[in-house]
Amino acid sequence: MRGMSLRDGSMSSGSHVRWACAVVLACISLGSMLAAPAGAAGCPNAQFRSGPSERLPDCRAYEQVSPAAKAGLDAVTFEPTLPAQASTCEGSEACAVAYMNVGAAFAGAQGSDIPNAYVATREAGGWNTTAVTPPSLEAPSSSKAKVGYSFSPSLSQVVVRVPLQQLTEGAPAGVYNLFVRAASGSYSLVTPIAPTPPPQAGCGSCFEKEDVPVFAGASSDFSHILFEANDSLVAGAPGEGVENLYEAVAGSVRLVGILPDETIAAQGATAGGGIDAMNEHAGELDHAISQDGLRVLFQAAADEGGPDSQQAGEIELYDRIGGSSTVEVSAPAPGAQPAECETAGGVCNAEPATFWNASADGSFVYFTSKAALTRESYTGVEPASGAAPRDNPGNDLYRYDVDTSTLTDLTPDAGNAEDPNGASVLGVVGDSEDGSYVYFVAEGHLGDAPTGQSTPQPNLYVWHETAEGSGTVKFIAALEAPDEEHKEEEEEDLELMRTGPEVTYRSDIADWTSHQAESQAYVTPDGRHLAFMSVRPLTGYDNQDQATGEADHEVFEYSAESGQLMCASCDTSGARPRGSAFIGAKLNAPSSTPFHQPRTLSDDGSRVFFSSPDPLVPEVSGGSLKVFEYEDGGAQLISGPETGGEAVFLDASSSGNDVFFATREQLALTDADELVDVYDARVDGGLPAPSAPAPCQSSACQEPFASTPSFALPVSASFTGSGNLGPPPTHRTKKLTRKQRFTRALAECRGLKSRKKRTACIDAAKRRYAPEAKSPRRGSAPKPRRSRR
Repeated sequence: MRGMSLRDGSMSSGSHVRWACAVVLACISLGSMLAAPAGAAGCPNAQFRSGPSERLPDCRAYEQVSPAAKAGLDAVTFEPTLPAQASTCEGSEACAVAYMNVGAAFAGAQGSDIPNAYVATREAGGWNTTAVTPPSLEAPSSSKAKVGYSFSPSLSQVVVRVPLQQLTEGAPAGVYNLFVRAASGSYSLVTPIAPTPPPQAGCGSCFEKEDVPVFAGASSDFSHILFEANDSLVAGAPGEGVENLYEAVAGSVRLVGILPDETIAAQGATAGGGIDAMNEHAGELDHAISQDGLRVLFQAAADEGGPDSQQAGEIELYDRIGGSSTVEVSAPAPGAQPAECETAGGVCNAEPATFWNASADGSFVYFTSKAALTRESYTGVEPASGAAPRDNPGNDLYRYDVDTSTLTDLTPDAGNAEDPNGASVLGVVGDSEDGSYVYFVAEGHLGDAPTGQSTPQPNLYVWHETAEGSGTVKFIAALEAPDEEHKEEEEEDLELMRTGPEVTYRSDIADWTSHQAESQAYVTPDGRHLAFMSVRPLTGYDNQDQATGEADHEVFEYSAESGQLMCASCDTSGARPRGSAFIGAKLNAPSSTPFHQPRTLSDDGSRVFFSSPDPLVPEVSGGSLKVFEYEDGGAQLISGPETGGEAVFLDASSSGNDVFFATREQLALTDADELVDVYDARVDGGLPAPSAPAPCQSSACQEPFASTPSFALPVSASFTGSGNLGPPPTHRTKKLTRKQRFTRALAECRGLKSRKKRTACIDAAKRRYAPEAKSPRRGSAPKPRRSRR
């Protein structure tokens, strides 16, 4: 599993720029000794472990994955950091990794100002690179081409979204289309139906508001593909800019958003937590479609039909089964229905539901709701007669068993004086593939959580299924909470993002964010291990930065079996950190996608991969981001040791035997330049030295260099992960004035087609950016803003 992934999609490209930096992986445990690298003589690949490889642990050796000849350009673009994805590299499956860049055309790719995608596969003679960029890329006249790539788990297939191209016979002309590219290089059409009416010829700006399909998930074999589009593509589907969810199967397209009474959802539907089809902001999509494609989870506004007419107008969660029937997942269970309200708080009001995760086979679904949906549920009590309605009831976390139609409240919390609104679940971090473990954050005091906190804290928990009863909840740690001022600003930013304007999301919180896509936590497939970051000294290590004195993030691993929490990135010498350690590709913008999260942990939890600027091993002097592996109680360097040579973690195989990263350091004999290359630090790896190339005799040997063009970022690059263990705050780059942002936001809002969304967007923009009053509110001095690191 991971914080956020379907395990069957990957990279896409959309319209929002998220600038990225270099990143690295590092691993070290508090109070542990550093393990010595494997000696060359004791390794079966000793002949390949000379030079930079000789100090690597686990008998690893460096292999250059990207080709030596890259037209004089970097194999991977560092700014912005684009997503990458590795196959499991296990069993008979070929080991492969997909990566992207901008402007660098090699291995047969046609150069363009939009991302080029490549798949490198390890063969007997080395790594073979295939360009999967479409043969030609014609951008709309607005020049904002929203090209996307979404890979299958084995990387053998990829869903490609391209504008104005007909890669197959019969593809609609003059619009965006989705195609599946097979391993052979052939294409098949996913979207055979053109929108009605089609965009005006030559109107590139038309695509900024409508008519752009968005990949939303697929079955493991890509025989069932979900996509969202704000067009009416089949009979009965609502139009006028309403976002609809469609399923492409066996060459046809069918509507998913059909309610249990067989009426079509009038306000549209979205997969799982949803993707905004135009702005491409993703909610939770973890297994929104089951591995076999027969179960599709979607959110839609309920109608007045069954099972609960009082839910009409509320966003509820549904499961479309086999394309023929629908059940409501978030319907109240017996004893929690308005006609027979027997809940712990005596409240059975209808409330919206939020999808978080599902098991890989779709049999178990996790969601939150402020509604008390079972007899045991408690989200606060109804006020006395004549009083105002409940202001902000808490969320409970629910688990729905699709096979037995059983709904279980995992966080009942009635009768606790410290929790007037019950568990107050903030969100889910991740779950196991079989649904037997789920990690979540809540302000309530559950299980063995400490009591007596002066203010609500975001507590991290794990729920584990037991043979009898509804399972057990265990407390892991109390995370750092945002202050109220910055929490309110975060919510306004998120509302603006959802309703339309191109507002860069910035979180001022420390360990937790309500924006799921910002997660940098990772759960192993069996659910027994969790990796996350925190600025709190959870194991006693002094994590105050040497230069700033502020708390830096450290990387932690939790074992659900032993209950042990250890710090993987803390310096065992006791020296304070020089900067934050982190998991993922970048400190504040991980390059995971709604469909794949880079493997921070090996599947068995024995290896943790992270990045740190600290000198955690003798080979490095510190100050440069390096990739580390934490194993057997100690940290070892995975990337190169060169001072100033930074590395970016891309992904790892399921076992952790292959660790992919990008760097300018020359770590293999095949690397004869200082360009960015992709490397694999591979257990028992190593490749024969290449034959010497012919000497260059003319200017034709000189590869041209090109500047990196500006372009729209992949949607997947902008969203990551499940859950909500968030990245640390960072310094903002120079930004627009409040007036300029207000003007831009209003312009974007007024371009929205839906009146409802347009009004909500304008209201949010006014609250966020309208001129401030000159006098302090309520006669108090304004609060100072917390600094952004």
